[in-house]
Amino acid sequence: MKRNIVLVGMMGSGKSHIGRKLAQRLGWQFVDTDRRIERAVGMTIAEFYAHAGEKGFRERELNVLHQVSRYHEAVISFGGNFPMSIETYRILHRHGFIIALLSEPFRVEERVSRHIGKRPTVDYDNLREFVHKMMRQWEEIYPYCDCVVDTTRGGASQIVDTIVQKIEEKKVQFIAREKGV
Repeated sequence: MKRNIVLVGMMGSGKSHIGRKLAQRLGWQFVDTDRRIERAVGMTIAEFYAHAGEKGFRERELNVLHQVSRYHEAVISFGGNFPMSIETYRILHRHGFIIALLSEPFRVEERVSRHIGKRPTVDYDNLREFVHKMMRQWEEIYPYCDCVVDTTRGGASQIVDTIVQKIEEKKVQFIAREKGV
């Protein structure tokens, strides 16, 4: 039994947009870890990264990971820069059904380039090379996820349908949140 649906994947794969739509469809809450960090520190992700450095930023991400992994009936979107490791995967998998979103490089480049400066670790001067490097890193992570969904083509509602269908095919059961809690 699982409590949550966890969306992971490289930046620009559609985790936030698809996550909001999926949460609406299920009547669950939506949690975006990047927005959670921004609210907690009173800065944008890019500002906080510049202020705290990579080590401070990663510590904050891990703290948020531990908090939200205990939620019930939540669609949780993890920042595309979030370092997926075996430890991270174990924490997420304990209570969450992990869905990796992936997209072809041209689509990732298109999405990421819409928000220049928003993502602190992106090399906007060499975006194509950066995206391909990131994709190679994520290819090692996909086998650890419960399923992988391609978000390159199709609208959000079609992608949400695909996710719901995969959950049903795998007969995943979720623990309902107690009312009033």
